[in-house]
Amino acid sequence: MSTSEPELEQCYQLLGLTPPISLADLEVAYRQLSYQQSRAGAEPEAIELLKAAYLTLEQHLRSQGAQPEAPPAATMFVTPMEQLVKQLRQLDPEAQAKIQNQQLHIGFNVARVSKPQITVARVYTLLANLEDRDADLATVQTVFLYGLKAPKEAAWRETFPMPQALITPDDLDPYSFNNRFSSILFFPVLLLLGMLVNAFPLTRTLLQGIKIWIHEFGHATVAWFAGRRAIPLPFGWTNVQPERSLFVYFGVLILLGLLFWTGRREGKRWPMVLAVILAGLQFWLTWMASTDRFMMFLAFGGIGGEFYLSTLLMVSFYFPMPDYWRWEFWRYPVVFGAAFTFWGSVGMWHQIERGRASIPWGSLWGGREHSGGDMNILHLDYGWSDQQIITTYNTLSGLCLTALLSIYFYFLLKQNRQFFFSLWQQFLART
Repeated sequence: MSTSEPELEQCYQLLGLTPPISLADLEVAYRQLSYQQSRAGAEPEAIELLKAAYLTLEQHLRSQGAQPEAPPAATMFVTPMEQLVKQLRQLDPEAQAKIQNQQLHIGFNVARVSKPQITVARVYTLLANLEDRDADLATVQTVFLYGLKAPKEAAWRETFPMPQALITPDDLDPYSFNNRFSSILFFPVLLLLGMLVNAFPLTRTLLQGIKIWIHEFGHATVAWFAGRRAIPLPFGWTNVQPERSLFVYFGVLILLGLLFWTGRREGKRWPMVLAVILAGLQFWLTWMASTDRFMMFLAFGGIGGEFYLSTLLMVSFYFPMPDYWRWEFWRYPVVFGAAFTFWGSVGMWHQIERGRASIPWGSLWGGREHSGGDMNILHLDYGWSDQQIITTYNTLSGLCLTALLSIYFYFLLKQNRQFFFSLWQQFLART
């Protein structure tokens, strides 16, 4: 089927060409434009449009009997892929490379590259140092390296991820959960700020309301997950009804179901895992735990919440929540407030363990002898000794700190696997 003159003219305009041209002129023009557009971040549709124009003109020129004349040396254009092959052939003159399905396949003569580990290191370093990548190379995710003893027979094969840019778009987005700077630097800075403000009496007093809120929510969450009505108040009191409420139980269960459903719909595992764990905890506290045990947990949950609720809020920094929560921004101030509460409680109970401070008997408003205080209830009603109280809260602080550090180092390694892999490959390449 012949192409109309207006269509041909449009193709010439897209490629910036004026007839008459040779097939070689067409090839050079297409390579230059596609490379320039891919580097400029053009949409895939624009590059596909160039490709369609190139194929149309190529078919037209071949039908007209055009010859593939070599262009002048001044107009020669070497693609990044051709440059890569040229560099690979410095390691092995018979080296071959091709891109297929976002995979880069590189083959060496096994007689010339007998050590796969060292060869991987050299090729990885070469790829990492590539200054330019065209549209094809930019799509590569995985590299397959072969030691060939025959054209289609491999003596060994190695696979590794394609080296990426040191700074990714996620690293420049403070709201991205894949931002390595926020994960590695901002998160510990927020924790250190929370520790620092605890060191000064003025800032500690000004931010005391945050600690009170988390303390009261520690009581309230125990009540809610045990199927009881509870209203946490910001002045150091949580109103709790001891009778079970089906309205509270199914209300919390529905919210957890929605959390699971939205997490599944948006492909986010953390909300799903959290919903399942909390639903199991809710069932046990509501239907399996006795009223007497519930009251003990309720008393424990105030200061306990200063540890486990704060830790949960801090580690949630790394996990995206459903989109309508807009957790991307709020996780920063939340982590700071939770860190302030956590370090304040850790410091206080370590001081108590060393005998430099006393157990906080009484309530916020009732004073030391107030029998309604959390520590008084644990001591008088449930027989907890002073040492048992101290050991329990210090053990809880240690477990929470271990969880916090584990999550931090897990994401440190996960989000920087390529960086550490790159360092190791560069070391091997030098040796």
